[in-house]
Amino acid sequence: MPRLPRIPWTWIVLGAIGVWLAVVCGALLMPSGHAAPGAPGAAALRADAAKDVREQDPASFQRLFRPDSVGSGYASRYFAELFAVPATRLGVALETHDDLRFLVLRGRTTDGGAICDAWPVQDSGGRSVLSAVPPITDPCGTGPATAGTPPSTPRAPAGA
Repeated sequence: MPRLPRIPWTWIVLGAIGVWLAVVCGALLMPSGHAAPGAPGAAALRADAAKDVREQDPASFQRLFRPDSVGSGYASRYFAELFAVPATRLGVALETHDDLRFLVLRGRTTDGGAICDAWPVQDSGGRSVLSAVPPITDPCGTGPATAGTPPSTPRAPAGA
């Protein structure tokens, strides 16, 4: 009868450690499931923002911002203020002012007041992201920059 080879315990222990290391390294290299902030390009960023505003989805809207420019509840607070007063004709557009790109949200309140908020569009790791840091220039044309300021007091665009 043939004799089965004996594997020393050292090889079993080393094999188990090798498998454990492979699992840990694989888990570290796999994506964590968290979507990268922003969108692949400015047009996709505008489309995502328009969808998030239309669906009133603050979690998805929050994901469009550079994480170090906003707090964790920024989009929830912004949407709470934005939708506290009934608004009509809300629209999102990409605009360029003074060689800077902006995502601009415009609309009207039901009493006729204007809503205009703008966020600078920046590149971050090959993706387009929004920043809540107020820009030097104001695409809404209301004087000092008011990026992301909740529209609790409607701001009229220039010339209105």
